[in-house]
Amino acid sequence: MRHIKEDSGQTMVVLAVTLPILALFVGLAINSGLSYVTTAKLSKAVDAACLTGMKALPQGNATATTLATHIFNANYGANPPTPTITFPKDSYGDQQVSVSATTQVPNAFAPGLFKPWNVSSTAVATRGKLVMALILDRSGSMNGSSGTTKGGPSLQNAVPNFVNNFDNTQDSVAMISFASHSSVDFAMATNFQTPIANAVSAMSFTGGTFGTGGTYVAANGPPLALADNQIGTVPILPGQNVTRVAVYFTDGLMNTIQDTFTCYTSKTATVTPLINYGGFDTGSTVDSFDPTSEAIWGTSGTPSGVYLFYGSGKYCQNPWQTYVTTFPSQQSGTQVALNQSNVTADAQYRAIQTANAMRAETPGVLIYVIGLGQQINNSQSTQNFLGKLANDPSYPGYNSALPVGELFIVPDCPSSLCTQELNTAFQTIAAKILLRLTQ
Repeated sequence: MRHIKEDSGQTMVVLAVTLPILALFVGLAINSGLSYVTTAKLSKAVDAACLTGMKALPQGNATATTLATHIFNANYGANPPTPTITFPKDSYGDQQVSVSATTQVPNAFAPGLFKPWNVSSTAVATRGKLVMALILDRSGSMNGSSGTTKGGPSLQNAVPNFVNNFDNTQDSVAMISFASHSSVDFAMATNFQTPIANAVSAMSFTGGTFGTGGTYVAANGPPLALADNQIGTVPILPGQNVTRVAVYFTDGLMNTIQDTFTCYTSKTATVTPLINYGGFDTGSTVDSFDPTSEAIWGTSGTPSGVYLFYGSGKYCQNPWQTYVTTFPSQQSGTQVALNQSNVTADAQYRAIQTANAMRAETPGVLIYVIGLGQQINNSQSTQNFLGKLANDPSYPGYNSALPVGELFIVPDCPSSLCTQELNTAFQTIAAKILLRLTQ
């Protein structure tokens, strides 16, 4: 006779054993999900507060703390914990902002059985050191037109606002200006804000546009070469977070270059003056300028009779004691006719070569360019050249192997919009630099 087994009792036993285990896993899943959401929310709030505190550092630690706390609370939501915000420095002396916070995750499953637990998040932003050279056009065209806002006053307004974005005690900034000659108006140093504001205010806008690169000459050499030299005076420690920047401002094409000539005063006696020459945007006329001042030494005659002055009415002559009518073109590597077309072409070539050499350094120099005025706005070829000078990807000649810069066109100058637009361009560059300084 077959016996039939009754299983219902065993099922109840299995169910009684497994149900608590299943409930425990469900509870763990709920708690884990709640913990993940809380941790993500806390991390987002901490990161946002850290970046806000870093951006607000120029306003002082107290303001940075207040703004960072507001952003933390806004990102966290209801019932935020109180963040801890400190301002340490790293081993290189670079400023940091540290934000940390801890909050409790309530036990959604069996709260009477298990206690809440804590989750924490910390974010640290390091503000690297800025080494920057301003290269500013003070040529005669910056005087603008009668009855309109001129480029010169607009520049004098924008530059102090720009440099105030940066740390006056940690960062280093230099200022170079150029017209028919160039000068280092403030050598690379900290505590730069007031001296640069004063130097810009004292600018006199006159002369040509010696905005080129080329061979470095102390004190009065090509502006880009002077800027590169100033940037190189700041030592960089291995592994240090340093951003090196050049900001080049101009309202027109460079039309003046510089070379050292061997001039014969007799068949055996020579002098080797440094001569700036050029000074016109169109035509064949070429002036000679004292490299240490705006003084014009002499004006050329016709295209077939161009010659160089080197001061006090003296002409540069060759060994046959005829006037020098050619100059050493760096673009062609040969002597070429001394006329404005050739000078302008060589000025552009020397500028690009110097800019690329600056970008190829370690760390590479970022070059931002501001082109001011209707002359630049209405000329695509001028924009293309300035875009290449910046290594802006939007323009022909971009080199992806070198640091990327950007060209900013300020079109409405001279006009009532000039000051506003120029300030916007400078402030946009400041924001990009500050973003790069933060790791």
